[in-house]
Amino acid sequence: MALSNGGIIGVENDPSGAPLTTTFTSSGTFTSGSKSTAAQYLVIAGAAGGGGYHYGGGGGAGGFRTSTDDSFPIDASTGYPITVGAGGAGQASTPPGQYQQGNAGSNSVFSSITSTGGGGGGAYGSAGADGGSGGGSSGEPATAGAGNTPPVSPSQGYAGGTSATPGAQSGSGGGGAGSVGANGVNTPSFVPTPEKAAGSGKGGDGGNGTASSLSGSPVTYAGGGGGAAHAEGVGGVGGPGGGGKGGGYDPDATSNQGPGQAGTTNKGSGGGGGCHPGSTPAATGASGAGGSGIVIIKENGGTIAASGVWNMDDVYTYVTDENWA
Repeated sequence: MALSNGGIIGVENDPSGAPLTTTFTSSGTFTSGSKSTAAQYLVIAGAAGGGGYHYGGGGGAGGFRTSTDDSFPIDASTGYPITVGAGGAGQASTPPGQYQQGNAGSNSVFSSITSTGGGGGGAYGSAGADGGSGGGSSGEPATAGAGNTPPVSPSQGYAGGTSATPGAQSGSGGGGAGSVGANGVNTPSFVPTPEKAAGSGKGGDGGNGTASSLSGSPVTYAGGGGGAAHAEGVGGVGGPGGGGKGGGYDPDATSNQGPGQAGTTNKGSGGGGGCHPGSTPAATGASGAGGSGIVIIKENGGTIAASGVWNMDDVYTYVTDENWA
């Protein structure tokens, strides 16, 4: 009787085992494939809102954690709860939102990996809050929020900016996944002129985000929010990766007028701080909300063992005896 295993020797590639990428833009359940043993991941938390009106600091980006070397073990055919963190809300320019620190972002979770929500930007001379990335300070001598809180390795984010200019009345940028937020400043061009109030300045730019290709193409996530100007100054630019621009009212440029802008949804990017509206309508002083987070999981293909492994001498004997089918 002829032996038959199809001539397979060693390991057979699983034809259904191509790498599979799953993206979560809201909370749900990840169910691993039947052959999966390891995964790559990107887990980004919700970012914080910018600090409320009166030169608010930019919101900190959500914590950014990733692994791209197939070293994270998963169990085949297993459900893993996924939490995608919401962004922190912006603050209104009227009570109770004015003078209030930005709202923190919420954590994102996959299995044992937790990325921490961003820290809110300071307002009216207060400090930024700690978080995955820290919120920017509001004016001087307020301190920045720390990033990578609680600490993990590699770091999940950076601190916000803090104004080093004595008497500065401008918000600093929120920290990003890739760099510290920039300090708010009083620059010579803003101190003071007949058109611009004393103490006006430029808000600090948000910290840089970090790129990931886990989705299949390079995308930059988790930029910090820009700090707001005081009175007739210019708001800071949001950090690359979707950070919101800080509020400002520059009478010389309409592009620099308006409230703090929101961070980009599902990028974990910080909201822009709210400015002092000066002689403009009060709505200009609102701060921007932080962007929600995202979770991306890429499973390895996995392999299956062949039904039998044959000694080559035995194979030769069976073939020559015409007993191999």
